[in-house]
Amino acid sequence: MNTEDRNLQNRLLARLPRPANMEAYRAEVASALEKNDKAYRRQRWFTGAFWICAMAFAFVPLTFDRLRLDTRYGAAYAFVAACLLMYGAVEVLKMFLNRNRIELLKEIKQLQLQVLELQGSLSKPSA
Repeated sequence: MNTEDRNLQNRLLARLPRPANMEAYRAEVASALEKNDKAYRRQRWFTGAFWICAMAFAFVPLTFDRLRLDTRYGAAYAFVAACLLMYGAVEVLKMFLNRNRIELLKEIKQLQLQVLELQGSLSKPSA
Protein backbone atom coordinates (compact mmCIF):
# COMPACT_ATOMS: atom_id res chain seq x y z
CA MET A 1 0.00 0.00 0.00
CA ASN A 2 1.52 3.33 -0.95
CA THR A 3 1.58 6.34 1.35
CA GLU A 4 -1.17 8.20 -0.54
CA ASP A 5 -3.59 5.29 -0.04
CA ARG A 6 -2.61 5.03 3.61
CA ASN A 7 -3.17 8.78 4.06
CA LEU A 8 -6.64 8.52 2.51
CA GLN A 9 -7.46 5.55 4.71
CA ASN A 10 -6.39 7.43 7.85
CA ARG A 11 -8.43 10.48 6.88
CA LEU A 12 -11.55 8.37 6.25
CA LEU A 13 -11.15 6.49 9.53
CA ALA A 14 -10.62 9.76 11.41
CA ARG A 15 -14.02 10.99 10.23
CA LEU A 16 -15.84 8.04 11.78
CA PRO A 17 -17.72 8.82 14.98
CA ARG A 18 -16.29 7.32 18.11
CA PRO A 19 -19.31 6.50 20.26
CA ALA A 20 -18.69 5.55 23.85
CA ASN A 21 -21.63 3.17 23.92
CA MET A 22 -21.93 1.17 20.70
CA GLU A 23 -25.42 -0.15 21.50
CA ALA A 24 -26.77 3.37 22.06
CA TYR A 25 -25.24 4.48 18.76
CA ARG A 26 -26.74 1.45 16.99
CA ALA A 27 -30.17 2.30 18.45
CA GLU A 28 -29.77 5.93 17.36
CA VAL A 29 -28.92 4.85 13.81
CA ALA A 30 -31.87 2.42 13.74
CA SER A 31 -34.16 5.19 14.97
CA ALA A 32 -32.95 7.61 12.28
CA LEU A 33 -33.37 4.98 9.56
CA GLU A 34 -36.87 4.14 10.79
CA LYS A 35 -37.76 7.84 10.72
CA ASN A 36 -36.53 8.05 7.13
CA ASP A 37 -38.60 4.98 6.20
CA LYS A 38 -41.70 6.47 7.80
CA ALA A 39 -41.24 9.75 5.93
CA TYR A 40 -40.74 7.83 2.68
CA ARG A 41 -43.94 5.82 3.19
CA ARG A 42 -45.85 9.05 3.82
CA GLN A 43 -44.31 10.65 0.73
CA ARG A 44 -45.16 7.57 -1.35
CA TRP A 45 -48.77 7.63 -0.18
CA PHE A 46 -49.25 11.35 -0.89
CA THR A 47 -47.47 11.11 -4.25
CA GLY A 48 -49.64 8.18 -5.29
CA ALA A 49 -52.81 9.97 -4.23
CA PHE A 50 -51.77 13.14 -6.05
CA TRP A 51 -50.85 11.20 -9.19
CA ILE A 52 -54.24 9.43 -9.26
CA CYS A 53 -56.07 12.73 -8.76
CA ALA A 54 -54.02 14.42 -11.48
CA MET A 55 -54.71 11.57 -13.89
CA ALA A 56 -58.43 11.71 -13.12
CA PHE A 57 -58.47 15.50 -13.54
CA ALA A 58 -56.62 15.27 -16.82
CA PHE A 59 -58.19 12.32 -18.57
CA VAL A 60 -61.73 11.83 -17.31
CA PRO A 61 -63.16 15.12 -18.68
CA LEU A 62 -61.12 14.81 -21.86
CA THR A 63 -62.43 11.32 -22.61
CA PHE A 64 -65.98 11.21 -21.27
CA ASP A 65 -67.16 14.81 -21.62
CA ARG A 66 -65.74 15.24 -25.08
CA LEU A 67 -64.17 18.52 -24.00
CA ARG A 68 -63.53 20.63 -27.06
CA LEU A 69 -59.94 21.80 -27.13
CA ASP A 70 -60.61 24.50 -29.73
CA THR A 71 -62.56 26.61 -27.22
CA ARG A 72 -60.95 28.93 -24.69
CA TYR A 73 -62.20 26.84 -21.77
CA GLY A 74 -60.98 23.62 -23.32
CA ALA A 75 -57.51 24.99 -24.05
CA ALA A 76 -57.16 26.40 -20.52
CA TYR A 77 -58.31 23.10 -19.05
CA ALA A 78 -55.83 21.16 -21.16
CA PHE A 79 -53.02 23.52 -20.09
CA VAL A 80 -53.85 23.10 -16.39
CA ALA A 81 -54.11 19.33 -16.84
CA ALA A 82 -50.71 19.21 -18.55
CA CYS A 83 -49.16 21.27 -15.74
CA LEU A 84 -50.64 18.94 -13.11
CA LEU A 85 -49.35 15.89 -14.95
CA MET A 86 -45.87 17.41 -15.21
CA TYR A 87 -45.89 18.27 -11.52
CA GLY A 88 -47.07 14.74 -10.71
CA ALA A 89 -44.29 13.26 -12.84
CA VAL A 90 -41.73 15.39 -10.99
CA GLU A 91 -43.13 14.21 -7.65
CA VAL A 92 -42.93 10.56 -8.75
CA LEU A 93 -39.32 11.11 -9.83
CA LYS A 94 -38.53 12.72 -6.47
CA MET A 95 -40.08 9.73 -4.73
CA PHE A 96 -37.89 7.27 -6.65
CA LEU A 97 -34.77 9.35 -5.97
CA ASN A 98 -35.65 9.54 -2.28
CA ARG A 99 -36.12 5.75 -2.14
CA ASN A 100 -32.67 5.22 -3.63
CA ARG A 101 -31.17 7.76 -1.23
CA ILE A 102 -32.67 5.93 1.74
CA GLU A 103 -31.44 2.54 0.50
CA LEU A 104 -27.94 3.94 0.00
CA LEU A 105 -28.00 5.52 3.46
CA LYS A 106 -28.99 2.16 4.99
CA GLU A 107 -26.09 0.42 3.25
CA ILE A 108 -23.62 3.10 4.33
CA LYS A 109 -24.78 3.00 7.94
CA GLN A 110 -24.53 -0.79 8.03
CA LEU A 111 -21.00 -0.58 6.66
CA GLN A 112 -20.14 2.17 9.14
CA LEU A 113 -21.37 0.06 12.06
CA GLN A 114 -19.33 -2.90 10.84
CA VAL A 115 -16.20 -0.74 10.60
CA LEU A 116 -16.81 0.63 14.10
CA GLU A 117 -17.24 -2.90 15.45
CA LEU A 118 -14.00 -3.98 13.77
CA GLN A 119 -12.18 -0.98 15.17
CA GLY A 120 -13.55 -1.75 18.62
CA SER A 121 -12.50 -5.37 18.42
CA LEU A 122 -9.02 -4.44 17.21
CA SER A 123 -8.49 -1.81 19.89
CA LYS A 124 -9.40 -4.23 22.72
CA PRO A 125 -6.42 -6.12 24.08
CA SER A 126 -6.48 -9.84 23.41
CA ALA A 127 -6.94 -12.05 26.42
